[in-house]
Amino acid sequence: MVKNYNLSASLEDYLEAILNLSSESSFARSKDIAKSLGVSRSSVTGALRVLKKKGLANYKPYDYVTLTETGRSAAAEIARKHKILKSFFIDVLGVDADIAQKAACKAEHELGPEIIGKLLRFIEFVTQSSKNGFDLADEFQKFCNNIKQHVEVSETTTMEEDKRRPLSKVKAGETVKLAGIEAGRDLHSRLASMGLVSNVAITVVSNSETGPFVISVKNSKMMLGRGMAHKIWTRK
Repeated sequence: MVKNYNLSASLEDYLEAILNLSSESSFARSKDIAKSLGVSRSSVTGALRVLKKKGLANYKPYDYVTLTETGRSAAAEIARKHKILKSFFIDVLGVDADIAQKAACKAEHELGPEIIGKLLRFIEFVTQSSKNGFDLADEFQKFCNNIKQHVEVSETTTMEEDKRRPLSKVKAGETVKLAGIEAGRDLHSRLASMGLVSNVAITVVSNSETGPFVISVKNSKMMLGRGMAHKIWTRK
């Protein structure tokens, strides 16, 4: 906030809106201020009276609104911080522009002057680091991309694991691929010698509760114990 003028978050918004609207014509109209901030005309009237009382705006009913020299200085400082914060959210943090706009406005009012001051200094540090050959913003984006890729891989792995079934649950006539074996080294070696290696296609020939469990691997049929089939994990 602009501490010297003891302004509320709402009044800061009015100052910035008047500054933006008067950038070309040097004045603003009440209806345009209301439209810009999405408030009623009566709310604008009340705010303008307060700004006039504080010596920040020139206002008369049914007349144009202008900022005093003090008001323009205060509004410019608010706009400067808003622009810096928005740029930081977009260029450094990679936030969407619309979200950054709202976040910058909210941050100005809710973080307080001490935190905002530190944040502005940090933004200056990031900018200076980039000029000195170390692009901190770019490094941060690379870090975020690496995290995102790791999360995507983890999610994909989890989804794949959710689709796995023990071979004992595969119905006769289905063909699946070997995804893993939950067994010791000896059983792994034994199954590998039978052709049961990672990603090999397995067709279940017979899976009956009362009959034998028969599979086909590379056109060779073999019989497995049901306990062994339960340790072999498959995927489609």
